[in-house]
Parts: sequence; C-alpha cells; structure tokens
Amino acid sequence: MLENYKKNDFSGIFIVVLSSICFAVVPSSAKIALDNGVSLLVLLFSRCLIGLILLCPVIFLKKQKIIYFDINFLKLIFISFVSVSLIAVTYHAIEFLNVALVLMILYLFPLGIAIITYLSKEEIFQPIQWFCILFIIFGIGLIIIDGSFEGNIYGFSISILGLLLMIVFIYFSSKLADLTGSAIMNFHINLWSSLLLGLIIYATDIVVKFPVNSKGWLAIFSNGFFYVLSYFLFYEGSKKIGITRTSVLATMEPVFAAVFALILLKQFLNITETFGFVIIILSIFLFERFKINKKTNIYK
Repeated sequence: MLENYKKNDFSGIFIVVLSSICFAVVPSSAKIALDNGVSLLVLLFSRCLIGLILLCPVIFLKKQKIIYFDINFLKLIFISFVSVSLIAVTYHAIEFLNVALVLMILYLFPLGIAIITYLSKEEIFQPIQWFCILFIIFGIGLIIIDGSFEGNIYGFSISILGLLLMIVFIYFSSKLADLTGSAIMNFHINLWSSLLLGLIIYATDIVVKFPVNSKGWLAIFSNGFFYVLSYFLFYEGSKKIGITRTSVLATMEPVFAAVFALILLKQFLNITETFGFVIIILSIFLFERFKINKKTNIYK
C-alpha cells in the first residue's frame, strides 16, 4: 500500500509540475495576442473554442458519459460561468499590471482553498501553518507599499476579484472532476463558455478585432492549446495527490510565468517585488510541507 502511495505521489507531483509549466505560457501568449490587435472577447472565445476542439478526440477515445440530466448539469453550467469570468478578469488585469504580479495575486488561491477546507473540517492545520499565512500577507504588503502598481488601484482590484473567482473555481471544479472526470468537465466548460461568448458576440455591438499579423495568430493558438492542456493535467494530478496539495504545488506557475514573461515580454521584477514574491512562494510551500508530514505519518 505504501509503495503504491509513493508511486502515485511521484507521478502526481510530476503531472502537476508539467501542468504548471504549460499554464505559465498562457498569460504571456495572451498578452502578446492583445498587443497584436486581438480584442479581449475574441481572445476569450478562441481560447474556449480551441480547447473544445482539442478535447473532442479525447472524449471520443475515453468513451465516457457526456450528457448529464441531474444536478451535475447545473454544476457544470455554474463552473463554466465562473471559468469564463475568471479568464476575462485575468486577461483584463494584465492590461494594467505586470503579468508576474497578476499571477502572484491569483496564485494565493491555495490559501483560500486551505481556509475553506479547514472551516468545512476537511483538513486540520498545525499552528505553525497559520504563521505561514501571516508571512503570505506580509509578502503581499511588500509588493503593494513598493508602489509597483503605480497607483493603479483598479488593476489591483481586478486581480483580487480574479483571486476570489480562482478559489471558487478550483475548489468546486476539483470535486466535479472527481465525479465526471477531468476531460469531461473541461469539455463542458469549454462548450458552455464558447456558447455564452458566441451569444455575446452575436447579440451585442462589442467591437471584434482579430490579429493583425501571424505573431498574433500564433499567440492565440498557443493560448488555447496550453490552457486546455494545463487544466487537464492539473485535475489528473489532483486525483493522485489531492486538491489542496495540488493547489500548493501549482504556486510554481507564477515562477515559470515570470520566466516566460522575462523571455517573451522583457518584464522584470524589482528587488522589493522579488523579495515579496519569494516570501509568498516559500510561505505557501512551508504551509504545505507541515501538512504533508502529518499525512505521511498516517501512511507510515
């Protein structure tokens, strides 16, 4: 039993790390697409449509149930609405703030997941883990007082809204993925999101803008491809090591995203931002480490 646990543990960690690398490409490709003439609505719609197309053969090969006529159907609709709102808020935020900073705020979501699971008595935390929470808040404070937002309270507020949506999405979608499977859930999210966005485009006078060059088209495809792959791997990994641990490991995504932003967008973090960033990431990992040790003792 212990051997199987360790095997699932290693494969789960590998899958989640791979998911983090894939997701790190998404915000930079979105920024490139927006900078090359793509409107936000087109970027959202193309991302969901590409995901839907790529998932079709996966669904066909898995031969799983696709249509639901129970409470899961309403849950899928709800998660789809939260998902498309999260995407819109994230892309809107990176129009005002540095990509790495937006993702740093969004990837405080493991903290929210931990608090929810604690209050619902799904998890039990040690006192030192709450000190880690204080250091996380301290890290956020360093970034805010540094003035890196340049007075852009709106961009910061949008990022906080994205954080709340991220917490809701990850918590409820992880439970839904256990019931339907990650491929089916992602298929429905992209299906209903595409229909919703398509209806908005058809029924409103919102200006639709397409890429002005091949670089913009490549960015659109990369955004959709890595988006659907990252979420598929995320939920596959969560089945093996649990959603709270998966969420904490996913905090590597801002680190990888910062690297990609540095390479693709030439965006840099200053010393204070970097210090706050490191404090947040280390605090979250320490928070998880103490919980993992406790769980490990159970298996021994």
